[in-house]
Parts: sequence; structure tokens; C-alpha cells
Amino acid sequence: MLSRNLKLIKKKILLKGKELMYYFPDFFRLLISKGSNDEKQRIVFVGTLIHGRIARIAKWLKRSASYELVFICNYNGYTDKLNNSSFDQVLTYKTVYGLRALLKQFDSPSTIFHTFGPPYEAAETVVRHCERGKKIFDYQDLLVTNFGLNPPFSYMKKDMVKEKYVLKNVDGIVSHSLELQTAKKYYGEILAKKLFFPNYTDNDYFYSPTKVKVNDELSIVYIGSIMSDYRNKDYFGGQMLHWLIHKMEQQKIHFHIYPSPTLLAEHIIDYVELDKNYDYFHLHLSVPQDQLTQELKQYDFGVIPFFHRTNKKLDDKRWFSTTLKMFNFFEAGLPILFGEDLWFQRFMGSKFNGSIAVSWEEFDNLSSKIGQVDYEKMVVSICEKREEYSLKVQINRLLLFYNNL
Repeated sequence: MLSRNLKLIKKKILLKGKELMYYFPDFFRLLISKGSNDEKQRIVFVGTLIHGRIARIAKWLKRSASYELVFICNYNGYTDKLNNSSFDQVLTYKTVYGLRALLKQFDSPSTIFHTFGPPYEAAETVVRHCERGKKIFDYQDLLVTNFGLNPPFSYMKKDMVKEKYVLKNVDGIVSHSLELQTAKKYYGEILAKKLFFPNYTDNDYFYSPTKVKVNDELSIVYIGSIMSDYRNKDYFGGQMLHWLIHKMEQQKIHFHIYPSPTLLAEHIIDYVELDKNYDYFHLHLSVPQDQLTQELKQYDFGVIPFFHRTNKKLDDKRWFSTTLKMFNFFEAGLPILFGEDLWFQRFMGSKFNGSIAVSWEEFDNLSSKIGQVDYEKMVVSICEKREEYSLKVQINRLLLFYNNL
């Protein structure tokens, strides 16, 4: 366990070392860079790491309006698997000075900076240094929802200072979850204009099963972040899915995992070993967003198996959080097995009539729980409802929000 942790730390140190090599060149680049004089209508998406929802939003903006779309993130936080062809420019930076030089060329009154996080390096840089464009912050998760004002990590405490600054100084906030309720409790009043804009489904990826029934051999699927058990359990415990792998193996239920494309090899090393030793657990390679439906449609249920008991985060995190994987499952026509503690996610799932609340104990006899639902009725409802709660239908709400800033 110690050696695995040391390997991860070594990799992070090497990445940080490479970054330091660029500080002086990027600082000089910032000094000689020129500001923007054009009046082109553009949206500049800026984040430290690429998030899966951003390219999906950009695609439907591209189809609905005439903005130029630019994407900027740290070069260590970028992967093509979470991008698409919607952006007119895709730019990466290596240092904060390099980021500021990029932002300077787009900072004009006709620009909307659509920042996102956490992490907050990029978002805070936009808010502090872009003076002419409109600035919004787009969040799915907030750091303060994890442990309140007393997180167990120094890096998180430092990033929470940035989080508070961003929330209190942007022109607008796009909320995909209800975690802003917790932020207001700890940070105080947040005056920015707000838009509640869930991730929504992407119409391009809809799959409608021609034959609606559970497979002869039951199969469930999870997509997203997973963590090996040498990581900090107080924080990452919810993403340690060893317990569910063991339970599904005992019940001879196939359990498939597609890891997030942003995970390092060290994050998933446990699951590589489990895949070798278990008959009913299957670890797959991560896949791009535009290929997910083709993979997910093979299975019977999506699963989002998070519970209060698996970590020491605030209960608010499970109550108020959301996840893109929920909408990916609905795009593939899959009902979802939710851990019963996920209040907001189960509520959103009920909008599709595709939500099944499962207790910790009920995962010990999952076939019995599944036998109580009308599977065909759920799938039919999901395929009907996902159009209403789709980006194609809802994207104009975001455009209107931009226009009213």
C-alpha cells in the first residue's frame, strides 16, 4: 500500500517539476502579450481540468447560436475522450502566467468567460484578472460540501479560499446540483445571478431498446471515478467499490466498470487485480462520451452506489450532489440503482421514472429487489421523458442566462 502511494506522489511531483520549467518563459509571454480589441461574440470555457459536461453543453450552444467557442484548460488536465469537435479553438496552458497570457487575448466586453471547477486555479485566475468580459462559474461539485470549513487536506483548504472568492465575485453561477445550499451556509450570502441547469441528456446519444427485458444473466454497470484502497478513505471511500464487487460476485451478477478517462493508472490498480481474479467483475477501458451509449446499452441497470457510511464527508454531499453518469445511463435507456442516501439524484431520476432506491442491505440480495420493479415500464418511461429533460430542449435557458448577465 505504501509503495503504491509513493508511486502516485512521485508522479505528481514529476508533473509539478515539468510545470516549473515553464514559469519564466510564460511570465515573459504574459509581459509581451496584447489585449483584445475585437468585438467578436465568443464564449471562452476555462477550467483547470476538462469536465465531461462542458463539451456536451458547447455542442448544443454551437447548434443554437453564433458564438465563437474557445476551450482552455491545463495541459495535464486535458483528454480528448471528454471533448468533441464543437470548439473553434482548444488551448492548453502549463502555468498560471501562461493562462493569463491566453485570457488576455480574449478579454473584451463581447466575451463570456464560462469557468468551471473544482479545481480552482483557472476559475480564480479568470475572476481576478479578466476585467472586461462577463464571468460565470459552472459547478457540479463544491469543495465545501465535503467537510465544511475543516477539510483534512491542506490543498483542499487552500482551494476553498479560491472557491469562496469565485462564488462571491462572478457575475453568474450555473448550478448543476444543489450544493450551493451548503456553500451559502458556510460562506454566507452569494449575490451572483443563478441558473439551475442540470446536466440533462444529450439527444445525439439516445438509444431505444427494441426488446425490453432483463438479460438472462443480470448485469449492472458503473462509469466514473474509482479509487484503490490505499487512498484516504475519509474522502475517497465512496469511490472504493471493492465491497460491491464482492457482493455481486457472491450473487453471480455481472458488474462492469468503465473508469473515468481522467484517472491515473495508480488510481485503479486494485481493480486490475480484481478483474483477473473474479469471474463476474469486468474492468473496461475508459471510453469517450460519444461511445458510451454503445457500451452501456449492453447492460440491464446503471448503478450509482454511494452511501453515507463509506466515508466521512458531510451528509450534504450525498443529499445535494449530482453526476453526469445518471444522464449517460438514461441516454442508453437504463434504469438506475441508486444508493438510498442520494436524495437529489434519486429525485432527478424520478423525473424519468427510472430511479430505484436500494439500501446497503438490499445489495446483498439484488435480484430480489430488482424483481419488484416493472422493468419494461421503466425503460419505456425513460425513453419518453429524456427528450423533455434534454440539452436540445433546455439549451435556450443557458443562452437566455448569458444574455441577461
